[in-house]
Amino acid sequence: MTSAVFIVRDRVMISQLRQRCCILVFLLMMFGVATANEPVATSQEIKVKQLIADSCSECHNEQTSEGGLNLEQLPWNLENVSGRQRWVRIFDRIAKGEMPPDKNSLAEVYRKELLSALNDSIGTADRNEILAQGRGPLRRLNREEYESNLRDLLLMPDLELRQMLPEDRKLHGFNKSVDALDFSRVQLDAYLDAAQAGLQAAVASGERPPAEQRYHALATRMFPAPETFGTRRSMYFARDNKLLPLTWGELGDIRTKNVHDPAVELAIFRSASWPYFGYPVDFVVQTAGEYRVRFSARSVLQQEDYQLLPATTSIPMTFRARAPGGPDILGDIRAVGGVMDVLPERTEFETKVRLSAGETIEYSLLGLPVPTPMAIQGDASYYIFPPMPEGGHPGIAFSWIEITGPISSPVWPPASHRVLFGDLPLRNVTAKPDSTSKLPVEIVSADPSQDAGRLFRRFVEQAARYPVPESTLKTYEQLIQNELTAGTPFAEAMLIGYKAFLCSGHFLYLREPQGADDCAAVASRLSHFLWNSRPDAQLLSHVQDKSLARPEILRAETDRLIDAPQFERFVESFTDDWLDLKQLRRDLADIRLYPEYRMDDYLIQSMGQETRTFFSTMIRKNLPARVLVAADFAFINDRLSRHYGLQPVSGSQVQKVVLPETSPYGGLLTQAAILKVTSNGTSTSPVIRGAWVMDRLLGDPPPPPPPVIPAVEPDLRGAKTIRDLLALHTKSNSCAACHKRFDPVGLALESFDVLGAWRDRYRGLETGERVTGVDRTGNNFAYTIAEPVDSKGQLLDGSQFNDIHQLKAILAANLRQLARNLLQRFTVYATGTPVRFSDRAEIEAILDRCAAGDFGVRDLVGEFVKSTIFLGQARSNVAVQRPLTGDTQ
Repeated sequence: MTSAVFIVRDRVMISQLRQRCCILVFLLMMFGVATANEPVATSQEIKVKQLIADSCSECHNEQTSEGGLNLEQLPWNLENVSGRQRWVRIFDRIAKGEMPPDKNSLAEVYRKELLSALNDSIGTADRNEILAQGRGPLRRLNREEYESNLRDLLLMPDLELRQMLPEDRKLHGFNKSVDALDFSRVQLDAYLDAAQAGLQAAVASGERPPAEQRYHALATRMFPAPETFGTRRSMYFARDNKLLPLTWGELGDIRTKNVHDPAVELAIFRSASWPYFGYPVDFVVQTAGEYRVRFSARSVLQQEDYQLLPATTSIPMTFRARAPGGPDILGDIRAVGGVMDVLPERTEFETKVRLSAGETIEYSLLGLPVPTPMAIQGDASYYIFPPMPEGGHPGIAFSWIEITGPISSPVWPPASHRVLFGDLPLRNVTAKPDSTSKLPVEIVSADPSQDAGRLFRRFVEQAARYPVPESTLKTYEQLIQNELTAGTPFAEAMLIGYKAFLCSGHFLYLREPQGADDCAAVASRLSHFLWNSRPDAQLLSHVQDKSLARPEILRAETDRLIDAPQFERFVESFTDDWLDLKQLRRDLADIRLYPEYRMDDYLIQSMGQETRTFFSTMIRKNLPARVLVAADFAFINDRLSRHYGLQPVSGSQVQKVVLPETSPYGGLLTQAAILKVTSNGTSTSPVIRGAWVMDRLLGDPPPPPPPVIPAVEPDLRGAKTIRDLLALHTKSNSCAACHKRFDPVGLALESFDVLGAWRDRYRGLETGERVTGVDRTGNNFAYTIAEPVDSKGQLLDGSQFNDIHQLKAILAANLRQLARNLLQRFTVYATGTPVRFSDRAEIEAILDRCAAGDFGVRDLVGEFVKSTIFLGQARSNVAVQRPLTGDTQ
């Protein structure tokens, strides 16, 4: 070793000794001499303050306070939630090497010493609080959970109530966060109304099932008019595969005389969107309920002479429930009956639709053109249809339709009624001038007082998730008895008691388990995690015999819930918030730049179906966490195969296909749904996409931008490339330091347009090669092909990539972090509380146990539900030393 090296080493040691001495003086000044009213500084506290003063106080003192942080005045009050969270943020910045900025100012040995001291102190304070108070308080059911609970309790799988309840706020990425699910008088009124509506819907509609309505129509009664908006090309009647040019008068004569030719077909070649009124003539539902729909149809291709040829592929369709009327659609419009693929061979189809009184059904063909209005010679009512594509216009030719219903329960009264009133007799309500009853039946009871108590306790036994105290039961029973004494009819008095219970804390709130032995709370947490609803009978049986406390039974029940159809509730709810699929129909594609996407709702629908199926498969098939960003397969249907430029597949249902090695797709990272929700419909932003991916998929969210910093908006005239704009935006070091974390990821995704299709060059409106044509709605378009896409980049750790393939490989290699992020998301969703500081060690232990299986996602769920994060732990008798105040974020 040279003398120069010894000199440098000695100077460093002397400097460190001087710093230690200065720290002692600093500590004496900061803490002084402890008095009877001041807590004595612990050894850990002294160690932390000493190390921080060595390396951080130069920038974070009373004079500088960089980043708004003055470490000289930051209190060491770890029992205070807000104060502890500030120290957690300091811990994380130091652990990531972000503080101090000059890594040489804090030797690695001291960094480890500081982190160890902080970890012990913060962790101890956090664990003590959990032992005293739990991880989180009671959590209110959100509106989806409330609807699901009533559906399962009342045995009414199609009950719809969520729209009656206020939208729940999101926090920590989900609408299940304890701190966001507040409760107000307005919300209580809404829950009371929703409970009342659900209970009334559960009551039998009469002494006997309602009479069935049967409607049968041949083609010339299947559509109100001889043609519809979009010229005759969009719809006409045909016989022997040729146009049957019926006029209004001729069609009316056929209907008046009831001489419908069974050889005639109704041919439709457009999607059901405004303006449109394609429903059977004179069919309107009188009684709400479920109806069976049968019809005969085939897929066809319309030729220039209006001749019909068999189609080469299937055409997807569904029905839409709506009130009959003209092209101006009023009220609720919703898809019903599921999606059916109509084949080139004439086939009979059957489905079920749920309709309200006064509604009919409309034929809704998916993915076909939607004619749009054009003002031609001053005629604003003219609607154009796109030119004939090669092979002809695809469509569906219908022969007949039959609608029967409402479909009644095979046992009467229905199961929902028996949940409320058991086997007590019922009779139709006799109309009385002074009656205010809204129920169609009344319940006959020989002993109303005794039956009321028996039925209410039976209802509570089914509805309550935890034991209800006897005193509480008597309070509700007294409410019902008071109503009976006041002359309220028996059925309505019972509904008043039921409604009160359904809006009480016994039904509205979920409590945290206090360990594996708290089987009732564990069962409720598990079912609301994976089913968004209450435990079923089998899960409750494990509560009764306490076997759910056994790890093997808990894992078996977890697997059963994952494999059940109700698991799709979790998939939809979880992806709606985590992946923003709830926003999938926000920001329609700019038709100036992307005319091929104009009014293509079938594409948007297919995107959501792909992502949800993919995520469900990740869990059910226990796929490794790396498939989040890189997979050699995709779930696509006929529309997505065209969108992704893959080999054609048949049908509307997504199916698993193996991707070519050269395909840029595979994994959530490059799915169309993800790429759409991270764009604004007009342009793509590497900043937004990169930050979204780092947050949602990698669990490394960037800090929020300063409020005075403008967004980076691409120039659609092609004056500047996105890289030029980013270079200008990140001239300052403070901006550049943050953008380096996520911009490179977003730049790699610039190879995908606003709806996720591959592109090599950007589109503009002025500069570049001009492209013209006619879009799918018949409108002319013109845009320009601008500068090439440059998807190269370098990540913060120095990893370089040239395209999306190389970026995927880099991100997929960070397998543990991908899995860690999933566990953090599961924690918020299942417990209503984010991962706490003292939870981190258990998260890492779960990851350790799943590492050998490449972090299979089903394994992650299985290990997570066996953790104390999920199961909770018994409370201690030690109270928290100081009141918890301040923000918990």
